[in-house]
Amino acid sequence: MSFAFAIGFLFSCAPQEGKGGLASIQGKVMMQNLNAISEKSGEAYPATDCNVFISYGSTGISDDKEATGYDGTYQFSNLTKGDYTVFVYSDDSVSNSKYPKIVLSQKVSLDSKKDEAKVPTFMVYKHVDYDNGGGVVKGSVVEHRYSGSIELYQKPAQDADVYLQFANDSEILDRTRVDGEGNFTIRNLIPGDYRLYVYSENQVAGADSVCYRSFTIKENTSVVTVEKIDVKNY
Repeated sequence: MSFAFAIGFLFSCAPQEGKGGLASIQGKVMMQNLNAISEKSGEAYPATDCNVFISYGSTGISDDKEATGYDGTYQFSNLTKGDYTVFVYSDDSVSNSKYPKIVLSQKVSLDSKKDEAKVPTFMVYKHVDYDNGGGVVKGSVVEHRYSGSIELYQKPAQDADVYLQFANDSEILDRTRVDGEGNFTIRNLIPGDYRLYVYSENQVAGADSVCYRSFTIKENTSVVTVEKIDVKNY
């Protein structure tokens, strides 16, 4: 056997990245919900059943995948010594678009056949609609009837519309009408900062004012009652 052939044979038999060894790569994936204006909604939580992909060597393509467990952890086992890339897909954290996904990746080198490498935690983002939660806001609207500057009476408003917005955005998320007793309830809100408003008449025709109430849904089980909203009618 020639020397050149022997060298070529040795290199061809050298183990390549992939399955067949005793090394492993493990890590964790956390999920952060975002609202429609890319604000964080609630606290980050373990990403359950999230696909994590691994690329062997420098191929840049997925060679295998593992799903995270209930606590967001994953592990690729039985790997050989070599270089790998672990990656996950995430919504874009600076855009309210759910597509296309962006790739978050981490390069990993296994330096020995029994190496156990730990990857820094991935933080992936998920855009959720404002009504994809469990929070509730309640309140009431009271109508004050005036004749000029004299208040004639006050009673529960019966035909007032209540508008919902994120605190830092002007888009109307929801509109609900009060019931016969002037009460309203908006359900299924994700955590975040919001405001409600109702239109109120002024003595000058066509110059309605706006009455605001701000509130925060801290978690999906929050039930918030805002201070009553007083509106005027002339």
